[in-house]
Amino acid sequence: MNRRGFAIGLLGSAGLLLGMMAFARSAQAAPQRLLRTGADEFRPEPLTPFERELVRRAEESGALHMDESYGPADNNARGLRLKNNRAAVVGLAVRGRKYGISLDGTHDVLIKNFIFVGRRSNDRFGSGLILGQQQGTRGETWLSNAWIDLKEPGPEPDYRKANNEAISVERNNAPLNIRRAVLIGAAESGIDNKGDVRMDASFVASGHRPIRVWTGGSLVMANSTVLAMPRFGGFWFGGGEGAARLAYYNCRFGRVGGRAGDLSDEIPDWMVAKDEDDPVKIAIQRLGRDPFDRDSGSFWASTNAPVPSGFLAGRT
Repeated sequence: MNRRGFAIGLLGSAGLLLGMMAFARSAQAAPQRLLRTGADEFRPEPLTPFERELVRRAEESGALHMDESYGPADNNARGLRLKNNRAAVVGLAVRGRKYGISLDGTHDVLIKNFIFVGRRSNDRFGSGLILGQQQGTRGETWLSNAWIDLKEPGPEPDYRKANNEAISVERNNAPLNIRRAVLIGAAESGIDNKGDVRMDASFVASGHRPIRVWTGGSLVMANSTVLAMPRFGGFWFGGGEGAARLAYYNCRFGRVGGRAGDLSDEIPDWMVAKDEDDPVKIAIQRLGRDPFDRDSGSFWASTNAPVPSGFLAGRT
């Protein structure tokens, strides 16, 4: 995306300016109500300049969703379904549904201050956010400040029993950009990625394979923590002939229950796995410099990575 094209300028009319001011006030205040959904450590953040511009564009020619909540529902219910348009979602809580947000054929989408808690489904599938289940996204997706906890009873390596993840990215999607996310509580994984994902300042400790990267997919991550559940690994690569790519910078790796000071800044061999008969080429690169633009007008505004309590020794 051309960053200059997202430079913040004067709004076109007094009416639009007033609308944006009202939207910004509500967007920053509304998520306080989300704290009652079960993500007690979640804290909303104000919109950054980059995000305000995405909101403005969605208001001009797209869809706005502000301060919405969806409670538990049966029959494989979804929270919010976005299709074939530009959108901005600011302050959304979804509890007890199969999917939190699904995107199909969308143009640029901002999702800010998002909570998904407690998968509820008639089958083994489900996720907090899913891209391209029916049709690949056409524009980039920007996920900023999210807490996704499926609250499964624990890792389940039998895919006949469980195949759910915090975030699912199918093939043929435009890039997904993740800034400051907590991805926990799934039976299978935190991210199941067949596309192009970039992630900064995030925490992943979910399922029996917290991060899955398929052939043709790539994940670039910085300033993040990935923890494996006891007796399980951390990264799985697969999908047949071709390369599955992972690049990382300034990240920490280890096991749930370990001490923060004992985490490794390099991915340990024991965390990496593939199926024995899978010809996938695993391409892992430890980067020597930050891969993201930290300019004040960029999506990648610097932030601290969250570390939920209960995952590392000393954090209760």
